[in-house]
Amino acid sequence: MFAIVFQQVFIMFLLMLIGFVYAKATRMKKEECNRICNILLMIVTPCLLLSNLQRPFQQEILWQMLFSLALAAASSFIAIFAARFLFLPRQKGENRRIERYGASFGNVGFIGIPLVTGIFGAEYAVYAVVFVVVFHVLSWTVGVGILKGSFKEMSWKEALVNPGVLSCLVAVPLFVLNITLPSPIGPAVSYLSSLNTPLAMLVCGFFIAGVDWKRFGEKGVLYTALIRLVLVPLLTLLLYWALGVHRWIAEGPVLVLVNLIAGACPAAIATSMMAARYGLDGEYASVIVAVTTVGCLVTVPLIAMTGQLIFV
Repeated sequence: MFAIVFQQVFIMFLLMLIGFVYAKATRMKKEECNRICNILLMIVTPCLLLSNLQRPFQQEILWQMLFSLALAAASSFIAIFAARFLFLPRQKGENRRIERYGASFGNVGFIGIPLVTGIFGAEYAVYAVVFVVVFHVLSWTVGVGILKGSFKEMSWKEALVNPGVLSCLVAVPLFVLNITLPSPIGPAVSYLSSLNTPLAMLVCGFFIAGVDWKRFGEKGVLYTALIRLVLVPLLTLLLYWALGVHRWIAEGPVLVLVNLIAGACPAAIATSMMAARYGLDGEYASVIVAVTTVGCLVTVPLIAMTGQLIFV
């Protein structure tokens, strides 16, 4: 498992490197990167879910999706509560709020889905996509509360009316009713979904290229990286082991590994976008995203290998 994951992570690193070099060479502006991010979030990721559920209906797959959804919610709340209590002794201020958000929410859409697809195959990507749905709901509710310092600012409308949730509302009924998208719609959706891995990695490279590397060694950044990349995945792994969740359904071991890999992702790119949206230090948030993205090249294979030893 370590060798397989490391190889896939290295492929993703090469794609990120291409994006990094391109962004540096062309002096890409942040606005350009954000537009490509929106294409990925608004078009490609929903098409990925829709494309992966264009298969004959099987009740087992539906139960596996619900199981994965429950694991994603559990993993997300573990991260949120861990970040809340592990950041408690630190000084107050806007950077502390950014750190808590970065430690709470992982980059499942841009890192997790490509990793799961590369390791387990495209048919398992759907179980990582449901994690994105959970991410959208929680980031616009709990996440906004963390960044604003008040849960009065939570946006239930944006939490429920977003591409991740809306694509589920379309894809799942089509799957349950055994409705296949006709040509040329079906092939178009499939082509768009195939863009997810390369486009997501290029975007990560674009993003890292725009960060001030002098801030990489700041204590708050390293502390956030430690929690996001090491402590949260280990806490999740220990809880799953203690509860024996991998024995709950037939595909449990593989689905738990999918969840662990998705939950071990670096800080979400939304950390920077959301921080800037609410008047916080977007540059500091970008550094957290960049450092955790680079760090996950080492930590994710180790987490995957540990998970395999315990659950498979």
